[in-house]
Amino acid sequence: MPLRLTVTRGALGMELYEPIEIGPLSVERLSLTFPGLRFPVDLSGGVPRFRSRRGDLQELVLKLRLAELARFASKRVGEPFGPLAKPIQFWSIEGGVGVGLVAAERALAFDLLWAPDDGAARFVVSRARGVGLEAPALSVALRVCDALGEGFARRSGRVVRVADVAGRIGRVLLPAVGARAPASTAVRFGELFQELDELVVALDATFPPPLTSDSAARALELSRLTAPADDALAESRLEEARAALLEALEQAPRHPEIVRALCELDAALPGRAEAALGLLVETLPATAAGAVGASLLLASGDRPGALSALERAAAQEPFAPLAALLWWRAASVCDDSQVLYYLDRAVAAAPTLSRVHEARLTARVARGEVQGALSDAEHLEAMASGAVARHAACTRAATSLLAQGYVKEAGRVFERALRYMPDDARATAGLGRALLAAGLSSRAIALFERAISLSEKRGAPDGRALVELAQLLAERLADLPQAIARARQVPPEAPEAELARYLEGRYRSRIGDRVGASLAYARMREVIEAVGSRGEETLAHLREAARFELHDRDDPSLAERHLALGLRLAPTDADLSAEYRRAAELLDRRLRQTQS
Repeated sequence: MPLRLTVTRGALGMELYEPIEIGPLSVERLSLTFPGLRFPVDLSGGVPRFRSRRGDLQELVLKLRLAELARFASKRVGEPFGPLAKPIQFWSIEGGVGVGLVAAERALAFDLLWAPDDGAARFVVSRARGVGLEAPALSVALRVCDALGEGFARRSGRVVRVADVAGRIGRVLLPAVGARAPASTAVRFGELFQELDELVVALDATFPPPLTSDSAARALELSRLTAPADDALAESRLEEARAALLEALEQAPRHPEIVRALCELDAALPGRAEAALGLLVETLPATAAGAVGASLLLASGDRPGALSALERAAAQEPFAPLAALLWWRAASVCDDSQVLYYLDRAVAAAPTLSRVHEARLTARVARGEVQGALSDAEHLEAMASGAVARHAACTRAATSLLAQGYVKEAGRVFERALRYMPDDARATAGLGRALLAAGLSSRAIALFERAISLSEKRGAPDGRALVELAQLLAERLADLPQAIARARQVPPEAPEAELARYLEGRYRSRIGDRVGASLAYARMREVIEAVGSRGEETLAHLREAARFELHDRDDPSLAERHLALGLRLAPTDADLSAEYRRAAELLDRRLRQTQS
């Protein structure tokens, strides 16, 4: 331990002459004095001679590196917030520190205002705001604070307190070298200073009682009113929190923070939006209430107002990922002609946030801006870390391009995806679809076969690739037996099972295997019964199966079963009803003839 004897403030003592790191904290200076000693004093034994004496702490200077704090904190916040798209961020603000978290489609930001209480470090949570959250922003922020401070801090309401900071540090550092921990009751905290990406604060025995900034003083006053509501919010007792907020609002009428919290609670509940909006506009303009104001305005049908609220919140937001997601949310509210404008703002706000690049890629593809979409695809690929993530980014982009018919471009991006994972079944099948759309049937067949083989090795046959290969074999190569074999490989639990059984029945009927076709159509009906309606395509499959049973096999009983299932799925379909009546009448005549 780098300690040396010194004379401090007219008394003999010891001081730390090199910084010592404790997690994200750096102890820059530490000095203590030994009370009761009179000069002259024998100093020949040096520091070891005085290790057994208990000193009084005089000065402690701490430096907090925000980058190190982010690494420390990111390991703790997974439970209350969920998987992070980026590490938690901290930044200096006037009188405190800002905190920001972002996931794929949600973000949270809040301020921790510095309000020391003699030797205790005290912070007040303020200005909690977010987008895409499943709970009120303050509720999530308080749970994040609980996770960050676990083991050394206590939270009451929205106030986070670390007691006896100097004593804790003294008990960690000095006993490690055999010295006694100092008394720390005399030292008080001073102001919090900002130095680039670091925060510096001192505790000193000569400091007067600490001053509190205006913003921190207001936040402390608010915390005394809302403590029961805050504790209920932190534990997700939302109705109890709402009742406590109403009581606080009676004591502090039209307090904007209390009103905002109440509206955020009510915005998520059906039927409360109008009342919440009425409460909000009595205190402040809805367009000044950020995402909650936009949500309430949108629920009331005021799309321009909601757009204005999102624009204002995004323009004022210091946490770039939250600002970007607010611009992204604005793109979902605006007219189609403005979508790219807002997505451009979102990308400009947070150029390394993948979600906004993905949204802009989709919008550009839909509008035919293929070169711009390819540029977004390249950014997404570059931002991804590792082969798996880069492969996934390329596959998503290529799938989007192929869905809109940009075959050549989709093929190139699928090829890039395969560079990272050459044995990926999904990307191999995607490249096959791109080549098929470009008219290269033979290469597409080979790729589908490879995709099926790769998926079978992983124990989950690619049903879509099997169906597409079966259709290629039947329609392009006229190889109906092999097409039937491929359709039969689709497992019954696959999403493509209905289509596969339909194709099997259709192809069997074309080669004259009527019994096999009837069994395939029966298996198709069993799949439909198990999963329910799948739309017009399902009804068309059932009607074709019924016609096959009537015209090819002269079996009205099986036809009636297919059509009866169709009527259960679409009871108002007039054509289906007419076909069912004809089949039922024919079946009834057959039964009467049999009985007579």
